[in-house]
Amino acid sequence: MRISLLSLALATGLTSSPIQAQSATPAIFTFASAPGRLPKNVVPIRYDIALTPNAAARTLIGQETVLLDVTAPTATIQFNSLNQQLSKVLLDGKPVKAVESSDEKQLTTITLNAPASRGRHTLTFDYTGKIQTKPVGLFAQQYKTPDGVEGELLSTMFEATDARRMFPCWDEPAFRAVFKLTVTVPASWAVYSNMPPASRTVKGELATTSFEATPKMPTYLVEFTGGNLGEISADHQGTHFNVVAVKGQEEGGRVALATAQQILDDYNDYFGVKYPLPKLTSIAVPGGFSGGMENWGAITYNDQALLITPSSTLNARQKVFSIQAHEMAHQWFGDLVTMGWWDEVWLNESFASWMAARETDLRNPAWRWWEQQDESKENAMAADARASVQPILKHVVNELDAMNSFDPAIVYHKGQAVLRMLEHYMGPDNFRQGIRNYMKKHAYSNTLGGDLWRALDAVSAQGGKGGTISAIATSWTTQPGFPLVSVAASCGADGKRTVALTQQRFLLQGLGTGKGSWQVPLQVRSGSGPAKAVRLTREKQQIEAGTCQDTLTVNADAIGYFRVAYDPATLALNTGKFTTLTDGDRIAMLDDQWALAEAGAAPLESYLALASAMGGVQNPRAWGQITGVLGTIESYQRGTPGHAAFTAYARNLVRPLAQQLGWDARPDDTPAVQNLRRAVIGQLGIWGDPATVAEARKRFAAFIVDRKAVAPDDQFMVMSIVASGATPAEFEQLHAIAKDAKNESELRRYYQALTLVRDRALADKVGAILISDEIPKQAGTARLPLLARMADEHPRLAWDLFKKHVDALLAPYEPFGLTFLAQEAPQLFWRAAPPDQLEAWIRQKAPAGMAPQLARSMETARFKHMQAAKMRKAADAAVSGKVAAR
Repeated sequence: MRISLLSLALATGLTSSPIQAQSATPAIFTFASAPGRLPKNVVPIRYDIALTPNAAARTLIGQETVLLDVTAPTATIQFNSLNQQLSKVLLDGKPVKAVESSDEKQLTTITLNAPASRGRHTLTFDYTGKIQTKPVGLFAQQYKTPDGVEGELLSTMFEATDARRMFPCWDEPAFRAVFKLTVTVPASWAVYSNMPPASRTVKGELATTSFEATPKMPTYLVEFTGGNLGEISADHQGTHFNVVAVKGQEEGGRVALATAQQILDDYNDYFGVKYPLPKLTSIAVPGGFSGGMENWGAITYNDQALLITPSSTLNARQKVFSIQAHEMAHQWFGDLVTMGWWDEVWLNESFASWMAARETDLRNPAWRWWEQQDESKENAMAADARASVQPILKHVVNELDAMNSFDPAIVYHKGQAVLRMLEHYMGPDNFRQGIRNYMKKHAYSNTLGGDLWRALDAVSAQGGKGGTISAIATSWTTQPGFPLVSVAASCGADGKRTVALTQQRFLLQGLGTGKGSWQVPLQVRSGSGPAKAVRLTREKQQIEAGTCQDTLTVNADAIGYFRVAYDPATLALNTGKFTTLTDGDRIAMLDDQWALAEAGAAPLESYLALASAMGGVQNPRAWGQITGVLGTIESYQRGTPGHAAFTAYARNLVRPLAQQLGWDARPDDTPAVQNLRRAVIGQLGIWGDPATVAEARKRFAAFIVDRKAVAPDDQFMVMSIVASGATPAEFEQLHAIAKDAKNESELRRYYQALTLVRDRALADKVGAILISDEIPKQAGTARLPLLARMADEHPRLAWDLFKKHVDALLAPYEPFGLTFLAQEAPQLFWRAAPPDQLEAWIRQKAPAGMAPQLARSMETARFKHMQAAKMRKAADAAVSGKVAAR
């Protein structure tokens, strides 16, 4: 069946008709046609907002003045509000007829005594509101410092529709306005917002700070943070940089302070529009949310995504740089130019992800960052191969569902990959010029995808590409999925090779039944020559590609976002000469052959042959892909008669590389090789290699005596190997180390190792620990990833804990908690219960409106059930006799 399906893939679509046009010319932004619930005849120009929050009482008092532009006479004014009561409502100093606020609709409607005429008017009111305890709106975040001091600060999280929780406003992205914020808080507090302070007055125990007015921007980018905070700062190229953290922890921001200056220099040059604000503040919030939020001029981060301590690992440093690069890219993509509606959130997120990867690779070439990004691309393709997947561009009817309506794997990671493919097709210089033109034309305004494609089309036409970018781009953003490009080579009498290329949609299941057609920018490499650009625009195309003795790849350097199925002869040729391929070409072939094996379109042996052909090549991403696949199959084999044989096979495959790398770093090791060493040795230990386990226990014993005996980067590798086979005594030692963690970075690392215990009695203890107060509140975002780790070895235990504590586990992820429940939980806990039971429980908890997200995730969960059964049989057949022969 698998071989016949592959043959079907190679033979499908042999007609030569052109691919159908995708859609009409992509729309461009106009304010009048921007979606949203609010009328467009009343437009805010400027907000003056005075806030007095009472953190202890979880309340706030506000006074607000909004300068309005009334474009057509109206007897009503409508805007967004939530959990607020308005009083003293005046228009141009005169009382209004009626005020009605509905929390259900999140709207306030003001009825006037007489219609307001066209022109400028001033709306003023007082109001009371609430301070939240979850990261939505203005929220209070409790924390405990490493030395045990407890505290609380206030901060904001407004994306997508939570500015209305702090102040009544026109809370839709098209309503850009100027904001001038004034706050009155305890005089001992430090306060931060988008702009620098303009004035500060102290009266008794309170201080009132007024900030400078912002540029025109959408409401979701307004920011305020206040508390017992410290900062470090620097001035560079006309911009004031500061990193803010809980007082006493600000020195952990030294690395971030330096890298922010590097990144801004690069972005000022790349975008061709200088960062327009006078300062850039980076705020470390202890807990509250994960990742970062791109508030203009005052970016907030979970402190673990911003601060570096002496015990931070290389991975932590990479995370800090890449997240900074992402959030700072938003200062242009999202802040300077904002998507017109939440349909186009990818204009923010895909571009920030792509720009961050580009910048991280540029500044840190030894990290081999684009190769690392292949993992996120593969995660996106796994999601995108579902029949029920959404496209990048998905219509959002109701802004209240904006952040729960999109799939992050598609909007962030697929979008990033598609943009990289487009940049490579256009050429970096042409692509950058298009971006520069787009930024200059649309600064301080809003756009749709069509605005960007027009800018890129104009440049591509000048560069001889014929203005084709919008046609290519819409084929990837407006339809779901991606193609499988099938390659059938034939040889002429002169030895020259002709290649027939066909395409069909790639699906997890039912390959050959998918609908869709794409304009596919291929990069075709024959032998060791340079890659040749080929655009696949027809259902069948023929190209010349070197000689039949040369290797052949059509996704050179793994830049394309598509799968490739090679005919048997070409696959055999490439496998035999696998070590002669470039790193990127090897990565692309491993990714594709595994995906074809998963889909039942190629035998597992074809993938394992490629893995075996790696030899001693030290490519971190390729080996990470291989150990990940072997680990997946090993987990499927647990509890079956074939488990021992497959695990022995996996150990034999990676052991030579582990021995080549050794345990200890060498002076010439790159960061990528260091990560490779830890990944390979760690996996070998998890698979029970006796020598590896013995060495890990030896190093762990030294670590117990002296915490400096094992470097921070090696600690998880050593502890995870020990934990997987831990005795009760070793478990207690591991637990004691975790409880003694000096900071949250150590806490996350040590408790993560604990979750890998295989003994069920010890796992029960770990489960109790994860939901106890032993994990501090500010580390609340760590609980769910820790539980996810347990789900691999102890799926039922992890699922039962999740069900029992679901509200507490999801609370730190607001407003994305329901997104996780519907989109991620089924594919995380698929082993724990039959799919129908899993779906029934989640359906009871998730809103009915999230049924499409749940359907997508359940498609993955059901696929995994079937895949596990298929792979057990395939693995038994593939390794039978091979282990014994060794």
